[in-house]
Amino acid sequence: MKKPAFGVFEGGGIKGIALAGAAGAVLDAGYRFERVAGTSAGALTASLIAADYTADELRRQVARINWPSLLDGVPGLKIPVLGKHIAFLRRGGLYRGARLQRVWSQLLAAKGISTFGDLDPGRLRIVAVDLSHERGVVLPDGLEEYGIDAARFPIARAVRMSSAVPFIFKPVELQNRYTGDVSLMADGALGSKFPVELVDQRSDTPVFGFRPVDIDEIHRHNEIRGPASLAAAVMTTGMSARETLPRGRFESVRQILVPTRRDSLDFNLTGKQALAMFDEGYESGVRFLADSEMAAS
Repeated sequence: MKKPAFGVFEGGGIKGIALAGAAGAVLDAGYRFERVAGTSAGALTASLIAADYTADELRRQVARINWPSLLDGVPGLKIPVLGKHIAFLRRGGLYRGARLQRVWSQLLAAKGISTFGDLDPGRLRIVAVDLSHERGVVLPDGLEEYGIDAARFPIARAVRMSSAVPFIFKPVELQNRYTGDVSLMADGALGSKFPVELVDQRSDTPVFGFRPVDIDEIHRHNEIRGPASLAAAVMTTGMSARETLPRGRFESVRQILVPTRRDSLDFNLTGKQALAMFDEGYESGVRFLADSEMAAS
Protein backbone atom coordinates (compact mmCIF):
# COMPACT_ATOMS: atom_id res chain seq x y z
CA MET A 1 0.00 0.00 0.00
CA LYS A 2 1.25 3.43 -0.89
CA LYS A 3 1.60 5.96 1.91
CA PRO A 4 -0.62 9.03 1.34
CA ALA A 5 0.97 12.49 1.10
CA PHE A 6 0.19 16.00 -0.06
CA GLY A 7 2.58 17.92 -2.32
CA VAL A 8 3.18 21.64 -2.88
CA PHE A 9 5.36 22.77 -5.77
CA GLU A 10 6.89 26.24 -5.89
CA GLY A 11 7.35 28.23 -9.07
CA GLY A 12 10.78 28.58 -10.59
CA GLY A 13 10.75 28.34 -14.37
CA ILE A 14 13.00 25.66 -15.81
CA LYS A 15 13.99 24.71 -12.26
CA GLY A 16 10.74 22.76 -12.15
CA ILE A 17 12.67 19.89 -13.75
CA ALA A 18 14.67 19.50 -10.55
CA LEU A 19 11.49 19.66 -8.48
CA ALA A 20 10.08 16.78 -10.54
CA GLY A 21 13.21 14.80 -9.69
CA ALA A 22 12.77 15.43 -5.96
CA ALA A 23 9.11 14.41 -6.20
CA GLY A 24 10.23 11.25 -7.97
CA ALA A 25 12.37 10.32 -4.97
CA VAL A 26 9.35 10.68 -2.68
CA LEU A 27 7.27 8.52 -5.03
CA ASP A 28 9.97 5.85 -5.07
CA ALA A 29 10.01 5.92 -1.27
CA GLY A 30 6.48 4.51 -1.34
CA TYR A 31 4.31 7.63 -1.17
CA ARG A 32 1.36 8.60 -3.34
CA PHE A 33 0.37 12.25 -3.59
CA GLU A 34 -3.35 12.35 -2.88
CA ARG A 35 -3.51 16.11 -3.36
CA VAL A 36 -1.08 18.47 -5.05
CA ALA A 37 -0.88 22.20 -5.58
CA GLY A 38 1.51 24.22 -7.69
CA THR A 39 2.35 27.59 -9.13
CA SER A 40 3.93 28.34 -12.50
CA ALA A 41 6.58 25.66 -13.14
CA GLY A 42 5.30 24.01 -9.98
CA ALA A 43 1.93 23.69 -11.69
CA LEU A 44 3.59 21.86 -14.60
CA THR A 45 5.08 19.31 -12.22
CA ALA A 46 1.99 19.06 -10.03
CA SER A 47 -0.22 18.28 -13.03
CA LEU A 48 1.94 15.31 -14.03
CA ILE A 49 2.03 14.05 -10.44
CA ALA A 50 -1.78 14.33 -10.32
CA ALA A 51 -1.92 12.25 -13.52
CA ASP A 52 -0.02 9.49 -11.67
CA TYR A 53 3.27 9.69 -13.51
CA THR A 54 5.87 7.49 -11.83
CA ALA A 55 9.42 8.63 -11.14
CA ASP A 56 10.77 6.62 -14.08
CA GLU A 57 8.11 8.00 -16.40
CA LEU A 58 8.86 11.57 -15.33
CA ARG A 59 12.54 11.02 -15.99
CA ARG A 60 11.89 9.63 -19.48
CA GLN A 61 9.63 12.52 -20.40
CA VAL A 62 12.13 15.09 -19.14
CA ALA A 63 14.68 13.67 -21.60
CA ARG A 64 12.19 13.64 -24.50
CA ILE A 65 10.82 17.15 -24.25
CA ASN A 66 12.38 19.66 -26.62
CA TRP A 67 12.73 22.41 -24.01
CA PRO A 68 13.98 25.23 -26.28
CA SER A 69 10.97 24.70 -28.57
CA LEU A 70 8.60 25.63 -25.74
CA LEU A 71 9.62 29.24 -26.35
CA ASP A 72 7.39 29.78 -29.37
CA GLY A 73 8.07 33.35 -30.43
CA VAL A 74 5.30 35.77 -31.30
CA PRO A 75 5.24 37.38 -34.80
CA GLY A 76 7.99 39.92 -35.29
CA LEU A 77 10.27 38.52 -32.58
CA LYS A 78 13.07 37.65 -35.01
CA ILE A 79 13.30 41.10 -36.58
CA PRO A 80 16.94 42.18 -36.13
CA VAL A 81 17.66 44.57 -33.24
CA LEU A 82 14.08 45.74 -32.69
CA GLY A 83 12.28 42.39 -32.76
CA LYS A 84 12.08 41.82 -29.01
CA HIS A 85 10.99 45.38 -28.32
CA ILE A 86 8.26 45.25 -30.96
CA ALA A 87 7.03 41.85 -29.75
CA PHE A 88 6.94 43.05 -26.16
CA LEU A 89 5.13 46.30 -26.92
CA ARG A 90 2.58 44.88 -29.41
CA ARG A 91 1.96 41.41 -28.01
CA GLY A 92 2.50 41.82 -24.27
CA GLY A 93 5.10 39.05 -24.29
CA LEU A 94 7.89 37.49 -26.31
CA TYR A 95 6.43 33.98 -26.48
CA ARG A 96 2.93 32.63 -27.01
CA GLY A 97 2.93 29.64 -24.69
CA ALA A 98 0.76 27.65 -27.11
CA ARG A 99 3.44 25.03 -27.63
CA LEU A 100 3.85 24.54 -23.89
CA GLN A 101 0.11 23.96 -23.59
CA ARG A 102 0.16 21.52 -26.51
CA VAL A 103 3.06 19.50 -25.09
CA TRP A 104 1.46 19.29 -21.64
CA SER A 105 -1.85 18.31 -23.16
CA GLN A 106 -0.10 15.39 -24.87
CA LEU A 107 1.68 14.36 -21.66
CA LEU A 108 -1.57 14.32 -19.72
CA ALA A 109 -3.44 12.54 -22.54
CA ALA A 110 -0.90 9.72 -22.35
CA LYS A 111 -2.33 9.04 -18.89
CA GLY A 112 -5.94 9.41 -20.00
CA ILE A 113 -6.25 12.87 -18.45
CA SER A 114 -7.51 15.99 -20.20
CA THR A 115 -9.80 18.08 -17.98
CA PHE A 116 -10.16 18.62 -14.25
CA GLY A 117 -13.19 16.34 -14.41
CA ASP A 118 -10.84 13.45 -15.17
CA LEU A 119 -9.30 13.77 -11.69
CA ASP A 120 -10.77 13.20 -8.26
CA PRO A 121 -12.18 16.47 -6.84
CA GLY A 122 -9.50 18.50 -5.07
CA ARG A 123 -6.61 16.36 -6.35
CA LEU A 124 -4.99 19.21 -8.30
CA ARG A 125 -5.09 22.92 -7.57
CA ILE A 126 -3.22 25.53 -9.60
CA VAL A 127 -2.59 29.22 -8.90
CA ALA A 128 -2.91 31.94 -11.55
CA VAL A 129 -3.60 35.66 -11.39
CA ASP A 130 -6.25 37.73 -13.13
CA LEU A 131 -4.36 40.83 -14.30
CA SER A 132 -7.56 42.51 -15.43
CA HIS A 133 -9.12 42.37 -11.97
CA GLU A 134 -5.94 42.36 -9.84
CA ARG A 135 -6.67 39.14 -7.99
CA GLY A 136 -5.37 35.65 -7.54
CA VAL A 137 -7.38 32.73 -8.87
CA VAL A 138 -7.22 29.12 -7.73
CA LEU A 139 -7.96 26.68 -10.53
CA PRO A 140 -10.25 24.86 -10.95
CA ASP A 141 -12.16 26.29 -7.95
CA GLY A 142 -12.26 29.87 -9.19
CA LEU A 143 -13.59 29.04 -12.65
CA GLU A 144 -17.15 29.09 -11.33
CA GLU A 145 -16.92 32.87 -10.93
CA TYR A 146 -16.31 33.11 -14.67
CA GLY A 147 -19.31 30.93 -15.53
CA ILE A 148 -17.06 28.08 -16.62
CA ASP A 149 -17.65 24.40 -15.93
CA ALA A 150 -14.46 23.37 -14.14
CA ALA A 151 -14.97 19.69 -14.92
CA ARG A 152 -14.66 20.44 -18.65
CA PHE A 153 -11.75 22.87 -18.41
CA PRO A 154 -8.43 21.60 -19.88
CA ILE A 155 -5.72 21.16 -17.27
CA ALA A 156 -3.04 22.05 -19.83
CA ARG A 157 -4.69 25.44 -20.34
CA ALA A 158 -4.73 26.07 -16.59
CA VAL A 159 -1.05 25.15 -16.45
CA ARG A 160 -0.33 27.56 -19.29
CA MET A 161 -2.13 30.35 -17.42
CA SER A 162 -0.15 29.72 -14.25
CA SER A 163 3.12 29.67 -16.24
CA ALA A 164 2.51 32.84 -18.26
CA VAL A 165 5.35 34.92 -16.84
CA PRO A 166 4.42 38.56 -17.61
CA PHE A 167 6.37 40.20 -20.44
CA ILE A 168 7.93 36.83 -21.29
CA PHE A 169 4.83 34.79 -22.18
CA LYS A 170 1.64 36.40 -23.47
CA PRO A 171 -1.15 36.50 -20.90
CA VAL A 172 -3.91 33.97 -21.56
CA GLU A 173 -7.38 35.27 -22.29
CA LEU A 174 -10.29 33.91 -20.25
CA GLN A 175 -13.82 35.03 -21.09
CA ASN A 176 -16.40 35.42 -18.34
CA ARG A 177 -19.49 33.66 -19.66
CA TYR A 178 -21.73 35.66 -17.33
CA THR A 179 -20.59 39.11 -18.40
CA GLY A 180 -18.68 38.58 -21.65
CA ASP A 181 -15.63 40.34 -20.20
CA VAL A 182 -12.22 38.95 -21.10
CA SER A 183 -9.63 38.65 -18.35
CA LEU A 184 -5.90 38.33 -18.92
CA MET A 185 -4.54 35.45 -16.83
CA ALA A 186 -0.87 35.21 -15.92
CA ASP A 187 1.83 33.71 -13.72
CA GLY A 188 0.51 32.53 -10.38
CA ALA A 189 3.83 33.38 -8.71
CA LEU A 190 2.63 36.99 -8.65
CA GLY A 191 0.01 35.85 -6.14
CA SER A 192 1.47 32.85 -4.33
CA LYS A 193 4.78 31.37 -5.36
CA PHE A 194 4.60 28.55 -2.81
CA PRO A 195 0.86 27.81 -2.40
CA VAL A 196 1.07 25.74 0.77
CA GLU A 197 -2.21 27.29 1.88
CA LEU A 198 -4.02 25.15 -0.68
CA VAL A 199 -3.39 21.84 1.11
CA ASP A 200 -4.75 20.79 4.48
CA GLN A 201 -1.92 20.93 7.02
CA ARG A 202 -4.18 19.96 9.91
CA SER A 203 -4.64 16.33 8.87
CA ASP A 204 -2.28 13.48 9.68
CA THR A 205 -1.24 13.28 6.03
CA PRO A 206 2.35 14.53 5.60
CA VAL A 207 2.84 17.60 3.41
CA PHE A 208 5.96 17.73 1.24
CA GLY A 209 6.97 21.12 -0.11
CA PHE A 210 9.30 21.27 -3.12
CA ARG A 211 11.28 24.50 -3.48
CA PRO A 212 14.26 25.42 -5.70
CA VAL A 213 17.35 27.01 -4.17
CA ASP A 214 19.88 28.92 -6.24
CA ILE A 215 23.36 27.70 -5.30
CA ASP A 216 25.29 29.58 -7.97
CA GLU A 217 27.73 31.75 -6.07
CA ILE A 218 28.53 33.88 -9.11
CA HIS A 219 26.89 37.28 -8.98
CA ARG A 220 24.60 37.77 -11.96
CA HIS A 221 24.37 41.02 -13.83
CA ASN A 222 21.50 41.73 -16.21
CA GLU A 223 22.36 43.78 -19.28
CA ILE A 224 19.33 46.08 -19.57
CA ARG A 225 19.06 47.67 -23.00
CA GLY A 226 15.50 48.65 -23.77
CA PRO A 227 12.00 47.69 -22.61
CA ALA A 228 12.20 43.98 -23.46
CA SER A 229 15.37 43.34 -21.48
CA LEU A 230 14.07 45.48 -18.62
CA ALA A 231 10.86 43.45 -18.48
CA ALA A 232 12.84 40.20 -18.49
CA ALA A 233 15.06 41.49 -15.67
CA VAL A 234 12.02 42.49 -13.61
CA MET A 235 10.50 39.02 -13.91
CA THR A 236 13.67 37.00 -13.36
CA THR A 237 14.40 39.11 -10.30
CA GLY A 238 10.88 38.55 -9.04
CA MET A 239 11.27 34.81 -9.56
CA SER A 240 14.66 34.53 -7.84
CA ALA A 241 14.90 37.38 -5.33
CA ARG A 242 12.87 35.54 -2.72
CA GLU A 243 15.36 32.68 -2.93
CA THR A 244 18.03 35.00 -1.52
CA LEU A 245 15.82 36.14 1.36
CA PRO A 246 14.96 34.21 4.55
CA ARG A 247 12.25 31.66 3.84
CA GLY A 248 9.08 31.43 5.81
CA ARG A 249 8.67 28.59 8.27
CA PHE A 250 5.89 26.08 7.87
CA GLU A 251 6.19 23.77 10.84
CA SER A 252 3.96 21.07 9.40
CA VAL A 253 5.53 21.12 5.92
CA ARG A 254 8.47 18.91 5.05
CA GLN A 255 10.34 21.33 2.84
CA ILE A 256 12.66 19.74 0.32
CA LEU A 257 15.02 22.46 -0.88
CA VAL A 258 16.37 21.54 -4.30
CA PRO A 259 19.68 23.16 -5.34
CA THR A 260 19.89 24.40 -8.93
CA ARG A 261 22.40 26.44 -10.92
CA ARG A 262 20.26 27.48 -13.88
CA ASP A 263 18.44 30.75 -14.57
CA SER A 264 14.69 30.35 -14.20
CA LEU A 265 13.93 31.31 -17.81
CA ASP A 266 16.88 29.59 -19.49
CA PHE A 267 15.11 26.93 -21.57
CA ASN A 268 18.12 26.40 -23.82
CA LEU A 269 19.07 22.97 -22.52
CA THR A 270 19.53 19.55 -24.07
CA GLY A 271 17.85 16.32 -23.04
CA LYS A 272 21.08 15.30 -21.34
CA GLN A 273 21.17 18.53 -19.34
CA ALA A 274 17.51 18.13 -18.40
CA LEU A 275 18.24 14.62 -17.14
CA ALA A 276 21.11 15.95 -15.05
CA MET A 277 18.77 18.50 -13.44
CA PHE A 278 16.18 15.80 -12.76
CA ASP A 279 18.78 13.49 -11.22
CA GLU A 280 20.16 16.27 -9.02
CA GLY A 281 16.63 16.91 -7.77
CA TYR A 282 16.12 13.19 -7.19
CA GLU A 283 19.27 13.02 -5.08
CA SER A 284 18.07 16.01 -3.05
CA GLY A 285 14.86 14.12 -2.31
CA VAL A 286 16.75 10.96 -1.36
CA ARG A 287 19.01 12.90 1.02
CA PHE A 288 16.05 14.66 2.60
CA LEU A 289 14.21 11.42 3.25
CA ALA A 290 17.33 9.77 4.67
CA ASP A 291 17.97 12.72 6.99
CA SER A 292 14.35 12.68 8.10
CA GLU A 293 14.54 9.01 8.98
CA MET A 294 17.72 9.58 10.97
CA ALA A 295 16.15 12.48 12.85
CA ALA A 296 13.06 10.40 13.63
CA SER A 297 15.17 7.57 15.04
